Order: sequence, then structure tokens, then C-alpha cells
Amino acid sequence: MMFALAIVLGLFISTIGIIIPGMLNMTIAKISVKENQQQALNFAFGAVVVVFFQAFLGTYFAKFLDAHPFFSEGLKKIGTFIFIGITIAFVIMGCKAKSKKRKKVTIETKKNRFLYGVVMSAFNMFAIPWFAFTSLMMASKDWFLYDLLSIVLFSISAASGTYFVFYLYALYFKKIEHKLSFIVQNINFFIAFLTGLVAISSLYKMYFQ
Repeated sequence: MMFALAIVLGLFISTIGIIIPGMLNMTIAKISVKENQQQALNFAFGAVVVVFFQAFLGTYFAKFLDAHPFFSEGLKKIGTFIFIGITIAFVIMGCKAKSKKRKKVTIETKKNRFLYGVVMSAFNMFAIPWFAFTSLMMASKDWFLYDLLSIVLFSISAASGTYFVFYLYALYFKKIEHKLSFIVQNINFFIAFLTGLVAISSLYKMYFQ
């Protein structure tokens, strides 16, 4: 049961972390439109190889923190307030989505798309802390165990969830491009709702249990 939950959590957490249009997503979309879907998926595959290691390092670091309550309890509290901040940030981004101008993304020409994906994904400094904090929060609710198999399954499913989102961008971006602002706005509010639930439940556990 816990192994299955590790897979579900990996898919869920990675999807939440990558679904908002960002540099990686928009690069995949642009490669798909300007070149072809296969090149975009080559880029995506390179990116998710890095995501696997980022998820593994993040959860393994969280395992160390979980084994040292002095550090982990403090970081759980910090993580709770980070989730509150993320909730507020996504609400603000949702409100601004309609008036926000689309970011221009430039792509390097004549590059090996797999290696380009590896390099671009490696520059995502947000990924390791994201996986560390989220897995720590899930472990505090007894939803996740820090045994090696659970960490590996979590990392594989995180990479798979990320690839699934990238695949959707490569496949459907051209069809939904004109609706992007509407989609971004509603996704922002949806993620704000989810992170808000996590923050509220964590606050309840911290002060009422």
C-alpha cells in the first residue's frame, strides 16, 4: 500500500510542480511548434532524466532531516509557512494571469535536444527543495516512508509525471495556445487551493494535536 502511495505522490507532486507554464514547458512547446514533436520529446526525455535524480536527492535529503527531529521539526514549520506563501503567490498569479504578457522564450538552434533538455533541467534549482519539502510534509502525515524502494518509486513516478506534462505541452500546445491565459489563471487557483489545504492541515497538526 505504501509503495503504491509513493507512486501516486510522485505523480501528483511532480505534476503540481511543473504544470504551470515555465521555461522548460514553454521551450518544449516552442520546439514542438518550430521543429517537430519528436525533437520536443527528446528535449523532454533529457529533462526528466535530471528530474529523476533531483527527486531522489530531494527525498534522500528529506530522509536525513526526518531522522534528525531537531532539524526536521523546524523545517516542517518552515515548510508550512512556505506552503502558505506559495498559496498566496498562486492566488496573485491567478489574478494577474489575464493581463500578463506572454513571456518570449528563445531556443538554441542546432543543438542536441536530449542534452539541451538535460542542461536546462539541471539549472532548475527549485526542484530539489520542492521534492524535499513536499516529501517531508507527506511523511509527517504518515503518507510516505523513507525506505530505499519508496524513494526510488517516488523518483521514477516523479519523472514519469513530469514527462506526461511535457508530452501534453508538446502534443497540444498549438491547439490551446490562444486559451493559455485562461488555462494558466484557473490552474493557478486550483494549485492555490491544493497548497492551501496542505498548509491548513499542517497548521492544525502543529497547534491542535
